[in-house]
Amino acid sequence: MFDIDTLVSEARNVAGLDDFGPLPFREALEKLLGCIEQAGQVSAEGAQSIRQEVIRSLVNRLRMQSDITLHPEILEEDVSDPIIVTGLGRSGTTKMHKLLSEPDSVQKTLLWRLLNPAPFPGAVPGEDDPRIHAAGSADLVAVDNKAVKAAHIMQSNEVDEEWILYTHTFDDWIWCAFAYLPSYFDWSLSRPSLPKYEYVKSMLQYLQWQDGGRRGRRWVLKSVGYIADMDSVIHCYPNAVFLHTHRDPRDSIPSWAKFVSELWTYKAASTPPKEEIGALMLHYWSTAMKRYLESRDRLQLDDRIMDVPYQMVRSNPIQIARNLYDKAGMSLSIDAESAMLNWHQNNEQFKHGKHEYSLNEFGLNEAMIDDAFADYIERFIER
Repeated sequence: MFDIDTLVSEARNVAGLDDFGPLPFREALEKLLGCIEQAGQVSAEGAQSIRQEVIRSLVNRLRMQSDITLHPEILEEDVSDPIIVTGLGRSGTTKMHKLLSEPDSVQKTLLWRLLNPAPFPGAVPGEDDPRIHAAGSADLVAVDNKAVKAAHIMQSNEVDEEWILYTHTFDDWIWCAFAYLPSYFDWSLSRPSLPKYEYVKSMLQYLQWQDGGRRGRRWVLKSVGYIADMDSVIHCYPNAVFLHTHRDPRDSIPSWAKFVSELWTYKAASTPPKEEIGALMLHYWSTAMKRYLESRDRLQLDDRIMDVPYQMVRSNPIQIARNLYDKAGMSLSIDAESAMLNWHQNNEQFKHGKHEYSLNEFGLNEAMIDDAFADYIERFIER
């Protein structure tokens, strides 16, 4: 099922191509698949699903590299100044990302483009892109779980976070959201992150080139994973402006634990005890946050980051958008603000169901959270 030579050969047969590009991936893929097998939590159906995800990623790498070889100008596309939404998972980042992505004056991370950055052979210009239909049947979109959809519904023709692009590197802890992989998380964060960030930057350049180039449009990006790797983010996007949403980790950590625990059940033969999931989520996010606070201070990023409380995300996101545009030196047109307001009015909280969770469910308590996030809470959280 997970023999790498077989997977690589199958991807090459599907794409009819051989060159995967400059970023090595074999070591990372071997580690990822080894951790999945070692964890022993994945069902036969889940293993087949992961196998298809790996092949999809390999095929996209092959097709993208072929286009870059034919069109080296792709890597000259300017993606240096995105607006980046980040923060702890479940802190309002998705709402702000989708709202800020509504105007046509920005570049959008549409889910169907993230899942398949490379165009399919035979696509006809002017007709619906077949990647849209393909995304509709992807596991992340088709998953039939009310708890998952209440927390974070994924729809093929809407924006989603480009953290999905990092699955193509096989070298990022985004994979820990899809399966129970505690050893892979620590291994991933111990490695130099810049190579994978540079690779994903080239994927954004590729997507922008496909869409007619920059044309005055800045990317609106969002990834909760960025808090662990701010050095690499700044290196790749030196003119970025950040929106950091802040929610009490007493709420965000159990909310994320509930989300991933439900997501894991889709591919799992069995799932770990909820207390183990809670401890793991506490480890994941406190580790990432400690790295963030250190790099934020060392790199002197305060003037590049707009900090907003979760309560304001819920109550007045349009004012956040206005302030962010000012910080980015952008002009917010009447049409752009109207598009954002329309999205806000038509996407009230709990539209897809209420996400229910608690600290106790995952063996956590307020003291554990306060201890793990002490520096973050003191600096950014009002109670």
